[in-house]
Amino acid sequence: MNLARGKTLFAGVATLLLGVVALPACSTIAPADGAGKLCGVGAEVTACEDGQACELDKDCRSVYCEGTTCAPPGATSHSDGRINGGETGIDCGGSVKATALCQNGQGCADSTDCVGTCIGGLCGPISHTDGKKNLDESDVDCGGTTAGKCLDGKACALDVECVTGYCPTESKRCVTPRYDDGVKNGSESDVDCGGLGVGFKTCAEGRACVRDGDCNGACNYASKCVDAPSCKPNNGGDTCGPFDVAHQESCCKTLPVPMYSDPKEPGKTVYVDKYEITAGRMRAFVDAMSSANGGVPKIKDYTAAHRPARWNPNWELALPNAMTGTVATFSTTTKAAVGQLSTPGQQDYLESKPTISSWSVANGTWEIDIGLVRALNATHFFPEYVTGKGWPAPDYAASHDLNCSNGEKSYGFSTYWFDTPTIAAATGEPNVKGKSFSQDVMDQKALNCTPFGLYAAFCAWDGGQLMTGEVFDHLAGGPVVLVPSATVPAPYNFNTTPQEQPRMTGGRALCGGPAAPDTLNSTPDGTQACFNVWFYPLPPPGPNSPSPTEPDHSHDGSARIAPPGRVPADVVKVVDADEGWMDLKGNLVEAVLRSGETERFDYRGFGISSSSIIHHRNQQTTPRMKGGSFGARCMRFK
Repeated sequence: MNLARGKTLFAGVATLLLGVVALPACSTIAPADGAGKLCGVGAEVTACEDGQACELDKDCRSVYCEGTTCAPPGATSHSDGRINGGETGIDCGGSVKATALCQNGQGCADSTDCVGTCIGGLCGPISHTDGKKNLDESDVDCGGTTAGKCLDGKACALDVECVTGYCPTESKRCVTPRYDDGVKNGSESDVDCGGLGVGFKTCAEGRACVRDGDCNGACNYASKCVDAPSCKPNNGGDTCGPFDVAHQESCCKTLPVPMYSDPKEPGKTVYVDKYEITAGRMRAFVDAMSSANGGVPKIKDYTAAHRPARWNPNWELALPNAMTGTVATFSTTTKAAVGQLSTPGQQDYLESKPTISSWSVANGTWEIDIGLVRALNATHFFPEYVTGKGWPAPDYAASHDLNCSNGEKSYGFSTYWFDTPTIAAATGEPNVKGKSFSQDVMDQKALNCTPFGLYAAFCAWDGGQLMTGEVFDHLAGGPVVLVPSATVPAPYNFNTTPQEQPRMTGGRALCGGPAAPDTLNSTPDGTQACFNVWFYPLPPPGPNSPSPTEPDHSHDGSARIAPPGRVPADVVKVVDADEGWMDLKGNLVEAVLRSGETERFDYRGFGISSSSIIHHRNQQTTPRMKGGSFGARCMRFK
């Protein structure tokens, strides 16, 4: 064999052998254009089946190339950082979208592959408007901490995630709360009451609240409903009753009057407040008036705009419209002058003198400051009074016996608290000392030194009216028996010593010391001592003297006035088994609407300094009457 022919033959065999070696189903190293591949990317035939050689995942029908061989995708294929095994993005979407949705920027076929939405083959950004439940949403595009609230039927975890404000624990689906479903839900402040929803009921006393509108009455300092707005504060609001704080209760508690109906309120039950009005309740009224008028207590304007059914517009002349400087003018010259502060009694004084004939009235026209400070504190409203007893004008009986002064060692006992600078600025009295007790202590006390017209305005604002003489007499067991006076013409012929009513027995008892625990707070003179019942707020260590360790309160007679309900013996019941009214017999004489009338005032009961007020019987029909002896309580109709 020649050499050239041998070389040619060897080359042909080699070529044949190389051809055999190069004939597997898929080349492990395919040309870029797929030339020579029998399956997979670039081949003219179908994708490679499992077991065939492969270079790329997409060479395989299973879209998974394990090493160099097509294989079914296993669990590891969906965590290998590649797009394979039917995924639309790296280890997400497509075949695994049920467990792994694709995030923003990953591939997708449609929005079911994405946490967000599929836009042009790529997953878009997540949002609360993408039609998907994502981020921390409790349902599609709602709930969670940042999305909007969910509608009824949507999934929820908390009440705040629902438009209706109610996500029941059982269903975890938003539903519309009802005011009769027995649970606190939606915007309710308590179970089935309060809130802002249509049809919701207001809450009864004692239920939780966040605003006055949640309650039948008002929402107090402790976010609890009270029946009357005057009991919103703590002191004087829920401090009535015994010394034992645990047994004290709302000072606005009101009791139905058995076997009594009011002819002017047919079909309604008559209620009378269990306790006398406290200084704290009047402060709530003043604060409400001030808040509504930029800090100015426009009580007169408010009352004129909200006149109740039983109201005489002439009373408004005695109401304050500012802290000080509200001036009222009245005459003692014109008999029966319409609209006078003294209507209907004082201008008739010369024809109906009191029992002390040496006292008289100076005729003329008078101006008085009925600003709030003077109305509730150390100024009487009777400059026309003079006396033949040797006291300088104005009448000593009006300035002393009415006992409202706060001057040094005056023994006045007004209970409405003003700080000393306020009193001094309003009155111009350089020696005024103000109250030696704190406002918190004073607010708990029964209110006195308040014009009768202001008591009436307070009760109207508080949802009732001033108690009438008729209902007091019913509680007391019968009417007051008056002995006509030969020197005083009707209708001013009051007797100075009315007969005690049956349930008022003991109402005029004097001090009895610790041995007489039933002693009432009803000393006939304001300067007399009765420490066992009236030295409030501090009980004394002995029977006849205040504690020597306490501060000197000798100038501040308000220690004589108790908070309502502190004297257990002072209770009146119509039915023995019922709850009774406190302090009807003593503590303070009480202003009432005069029996059978609506335009004039009167008083009932006994109380401190009750003997000193008899010289002013005419004035007690007027809205400007005030004194340390006089308190009041409200009545209501339901």
